Amino acid sequence: MDKKGRLVTIGIVIILVLAGGIIVFKIKKSRLPLVGPIVQETETPELTTWEDPAGFSFSYPEEIEIDPHEEDTENYAHLELTSSGRSGNIQVWVKETDYSDTEDWVEEEVGEKEQVFDTELDGEPAKKVAYTDPERLVVVAIDVDALVLIEMTPDEEGYWQEIYNQILSSFTFIPLEGEEGVVPETTSGGGDEGIIWEAEEVIE
Repeated sequence: MDKKGRLVTIGIVIILVLAGGIIVFKIKKSRLPLVGPIVQETETPELTTWEDPAGFSFSYPEEIEIDPHEEDTENYAHLELTSSGRSGNIQVWVKETDYSDTEDWVEEEVGEKEQVFDTELDGEPAKKVAYTDPERLVVVAIDVDALVLIEMTPDEEGYWQEIYNQILSSFTFIPLEGEEGVVPETTSGGGDEGIIWEAEEVIE
């Protein structure tokens, strides 16, 4: 075989080797598992609304159980929110009070070792207190002449923290009959007849 023939043969061998390599690579690639981002579907809990005769409302997941403690005749409201099989809970208290603002309440009721933060509840000034023994978180506000306490005892999984945030963000004060913000019905025929205006509270 002359030199030209050998070169042709070598070229054909190289082409066959390259072609074989490409085929093997494609076969192996086709057998590799498809790897992509894992998307975890999270279910958004269905919310329902609690509207209390004491003059407030909030939304919470339907799975939560609420005990209104009807046997409690000393407080305007005493709600206990629990979930079957879980530790921790949330309690909502509305009590008669002589405190004029939350600063006075903190000064009298909160120890020096507790952490106190400024916050709001339905747009009104409030305090958030972090207790350590036992561990709990309390948001306190004054509504007209009532003390409102929303207290969370947490669990290890952080389940109640999410519910607590939902309650705080949706909490709404509802003016009761006779309180500032309720416009009585008239027979004057005016366009504002029977309208209930949002209460504007003044914290001194």
